[in-house]
Amino acid sequence: MRALRHLSAVVASLAALSACLLSGVVPGQQRLPIPRSDVTFRTVTIRYPFDREVRVPMVGTQRFGATVSGEAVVERRSSITKISLTLKRLPRPATVGPMAATYVMWAVTPEGICDNLGEYRKRQSDTLDGWFGSEISTTTRHRNFSLIVTAEPHYLVASPSRLVVAANAEVRTGQVFVADNEIDFSGDADVENRIVSPEPPAAGRDPRYPPELLQAQRARDIARYYEGDTFAPQLMAAAGDAFAAAEDLYRRGRRDEAAETADTAIRLAERARRIAVGRMAAERQRRETAAKDDVIAELQDQVNRIPALQTQLEAERRLRREVEAERERIRDEYNRLVADKTQGDANTASLREEIRRLRAELDRAQATTREARIRALREELARLFGDARFEARGSVLILPDTDFISSPRQPMALTPAAMAKLDRLVEFLRLTEAAVRIESYTDNTGTEQSRQDFCRERGQLVLGYLTARGIPTDRVQAFVMGNTNPRQPNTTPRGRQANRRVELILPPPSDLDGATATP
Repeated sequence: MRALRHLSAVVASLAALSACLLSGVVPGQQRLPIPRSDVTFRTVTIRYPFDREVRVPMVGTQRFGATVSGEAVVERRSSITKISLTLKRLPRPATVGPMAATYVMWAVTPEGICDNLGEYRKRQSDTLDGWFGSEISTTTRHRNFSLIVTAEPHYLVASPSRLVVAANAEVRTGQVFVADNEIDFSGDADVENRIVSPEPPAAGRDPRYPPELLQAQRARDIARYYEGDTFAPQLMAAAGDAFAAAEDLYRRGRRDEAAETADTAIRLAERARRIAVGRMAAERQRRETAAKDDVIAELQDQVNRIPALQTQLEAERRLRREVEAERERIRDEYNRLVADKTQGDANTASLREEIRRLRAELDRAQATTREARIRALREELARLFGDARFEARGSVLILPDTDFISSPRQPMALTPAAMAKLDRLVEFLRLTEAAVRIESYTDNTGTEQSRQDFCRERGQLVLGYLTARGIPTDRVQAFVMGNTNPRQPNTTPRGRQANRRVELILPPPSDLDGATATP
């Protein structure tokens, strides 16, 4: 009887562990609730009619924009909605929240989709802003939405903050559908208390201080908070260099160039934040998978103990049959048949579960093999091309002048070394289904027409090689760049040769696979 109770306990334990695996919860690990925002904002959503301008009053929120007022002129045309917004008496973003460096205009649908409509800037003169307001014109693909303006750390944010300074009011005209809308905010409520850097003193002294500089500082703070230095160090370093260059340009009085350079730092830092968030999620997934593997191993150990327990059970039955009467032996036989059927059902369920597990492992192995092949191809491309570099637009692979065979009596051709490089690139493009941009450059020799013809012939040569090996034409584009971006001075033969090149630009790795490295 003790053996029977022991076997029942083991079976119950196996069932519990199987349920844990199927539900995705590891024993000892609590299931966390889905996070919800603790702040909502109530406004109205408006469904705009086609081909008719609607004037929508804008009102400031009591907490952040009590003196703000304005109007939006909205018109739905075909598949887009045109918006012209004017607001008066907007406060400085820094007075709204410690992280705020600018304002962003949003279209929020009743389903909760938030469309960033662009940065909203007030006039530099408070007097003119109070009289005439500041205006922005933009478009959205939505027709039914609420219009709000929020204070943000930078203009590239993906979702609105809780610092709502203005929102549309109800329109009291005919043929305009208006309904209540409650907006949930999903941002980290405590992020501004952890990562805010002090505002530069120059921002308060100089009315023409480029707001892009402060936004770049905030974007880098946020990226560091999400461990961008760990998961995207190259992008963070590039953002830091761009920010330092922008500050230097501002100190030298070149404000427009400083603003443009700071905008580059904003985009690099935001991209680093998105990559870091994705890679942190992948790291959590790997830890959860390892925990499940441990549970499976424990389950297998207990399964291996079942034969020994069954042997003990059979010995117990033989002892009972020796001392019981014929009636008891018949009852034992019946019980044995029932137990055999139960065990058969359990074995069938176990086999089905094993098949499902093996299929899942096969899918993971195939995905891992593909990722490993992509990573290996990136590394091989970096070795083959040698002179590869990374830019914000993607990975740049260079075919130098020595990879082309030029003869006055024969058409231009690729060298065997160049074809070997392009063959590896073809394999990479087939595996990732990525697109490639071909840019052909030359030096300053000859006429403008001869330079254009030279670049066009080289670009078409590379494009034809790729398409001839199965790369679809819609994924390959060739551009004639001429002498627009010399890498070295055209004053020496070596410099002119370096400028005669073809650059192959691949998409950024985040567009293909955020967890792999860039060649």
